[in-house]
Amino acid sequence: MNAAFPALQMPSPGAQLRRSFSSDLLKLRGTAALWLTLLSGAFPVALSLLIYYFKGQYLLKPGQNPWQAYVLQSWQTASGLLLPLFVVLLTSLLLNIENKASAWKHLYAQPVGRGALFASKLGLLLGLNALAQVVYAGLLAASGLLLGLLRPELHFLDHALPLGPLLVLLGHTFVATLGLLAIQFIASLWWRSFVAPVALGLGATIAALTLMRWEYISWVPYAAPLLSLRAIAHTQSALAVNGALAASEWRSLGWFAVVLTLGYGLLRRRHEA
Repeated sequence: MNAAFPALQMPSPGAQLRRSFSSDLLKLRGTAALWLTLLSGAFPVALSLLIYYFKGQYLLKPGQNPWQAYVLQSWQTASGLLLPLFVVLLTSLLLNIENKASAWKHLYAQPVGRGALFASKLGLLLGLNALAQVVYAGLLAASGLLLGLLRPELHFLDHALPLGPLLVLLGHTFVATLGLLAIQFIASLWWRSFVAPVALGLGATIAALTLMRWEYISWVPYAAPLLSLRAIAHTQSALAVNGALAASEWRSLGWFAVVLTLGYGLLRRRHEA
């Protein structure tokens, strides 16, 4: 009598996603992507700290709440060029872990579906993006408090830390990065290259900055992080941020949904070399 072998069963979608995500987290340790995430906010914060330490008395008006000007100027520096480039580099570095080792065929041979692999890497990318922005906001708040100790005449400690508005602005910026993140994610999966997606992101970011006065700039996802600063109310009394999403941020969400949907469909149909 021939013994019947039990049919191999694929793990549930949830189990596949957990397995893939755990594997991606292990691969992340000690990589440039992790260090980029943790240190990306340090440069713009250090730049703002030095500027206000040496020239703060010329940048602030008498009686002005210093937090409003400090956050606006630092955030403008970070979101205009550095944040889009961070997302571009982070996406390419994260996907390059598999690309440089030509590991995709091995991954597809595992008992994990392509959907779980796609969702795992996307979830990790979103988490690192959020972490980097939270670290930046935390460093910015801490640097303002440090300025209050080092330069009491700037009056940082005479005003409350605007934690609530900072969190709202952080939410605006995160949403604003989603459109360009989706484009870079699909580009890095499609080209299996580090250089090509970075070149795309760099060129698109420079083009977006060049076209900032264009009437349809809110449709350009690479301009959305800088446009998110429009949520800040210009007042000398306190930092105030409008909680409603701007048109550019809604369009960033639209880019995110459409690009990921179409990109996943195209990637599913592409034969691996």
